[in-house]
Amino acid sequence: MKITFSSTEFSGIDLLSGGPLIDLEYADDIFLFGEDADKMQSLLIVLSNNASMFGMRFSPSKCKLLLQDWSASTPELRIGSEVVKRVDNFTYLGSLISPNGLVSDEISARIRRARLAFANLCHL
Repeated sequence: MKITFSSTEFSGIDLLSGGPLIDLEYADDIFLFGEDADKMQSLLIVLSNNASMFGMRFSPSKCKLLLQDWSASTPELRIGSEVVKRVDNFTYLGSLISPNGLVSDEISARIRRARLAFANLCHL
């Protein structure tokens, strides 16, 4: 990741006062932040090329695109020839990530999971 970010002009987003937030990494999960679709596409190309140097590749079917307050036309990001699927929300490390960033979405998702778990206990 460090090689990729040093070789691009990708600046991430200004989320914290200490500097821009570019990515979050945990095990084999990577969460990229950006405000410009062209720069994000360039980053994906460079990241994919750098990964292939180590015999790794990104599976487009496991990649997702989440837009927040996107004013321009909806971007279409690609990994190779495949389009990255656009989603309204997704789960990252067990927490629901949604474009509005409200904790109420996470609470609702946890309540749904709890209801399902209790419903599955009926047979006991």
